[in-house]
Amino acid sequence: MKTNKYRLVASSLMLMLFTGCYQNGNKEIRLAVEQQLQFYPESTLQDIYKSFFQDEYGPGHLLNDTNAARNYFDYELSQMISSGNYRVEPCGTGKNFFRVPLGLVKDGIVPAEDYFDAFMASAGAFREPGIMDWKKEWDRIFRAIEGMNPDIENFEADKMMLENMLEEGRFVVHHSRAYIENYDPHYRIIKKQIWEEVRFRLSLDEKIIDNQFR
Repeated sequence: MKTNKYRLVASSLMLMLFTGCYQNGNKEIRLAVEQQLQFYPESTLQDIYKSFFQDEYGPGHLLNDTNAARNYFDYELSQMISSGNYRVEPCGTGKNFFRVPLGLVKDGIVPAEDYFDAFMASAGAFREPGIMDWKKEWDRIFRAIEGMNPDIENFEADKMMLENMLEEGRFVVHHSRAYIENYDPHYRIIKKQIWEEVRFRLSLDEKIIDNQFR
């Protein structure tokens, strides 16, 4: 009888722990989505998906040609107009990667070499997504988003598009046209720990740089 009693107590404790972790995970997802829509109200479900995917897997592809990556980096810098927004933002819930705006380089706050080296080191941390694992994770994220009843344009259409894409074994998306037209994004994905090392080494002003979402 005692053994059964102990097993029941242990099972109850494990269920409570699992439920608590699940609820906390949902809370983090909802907060990330709320802040995405606060700063970028024209975001679509496609843009939200992209943010969570980037936090899990980084840039989403390997960069084998350093020269080509640098040439495009320099070209984008030469063409872009800085908005003066230096906000370093977490991808998804901010577990692994940040979006670091190119305006920091354009306006001379972060040297181009330091920024580019941090980006390439972060790209080197890329791991190929396991499609089944990512599908399960996205399903968990999506259910939390759906439970918020968000007022997002083309929500159902994007839901179907993402479902079909994942069924075909594809997982990388671009920003939506609405996001690009409204926010003209210029950033690179940098691993959280690598960015923090850069910020510390350069003694960056936290009041300018560290106004992150959370």
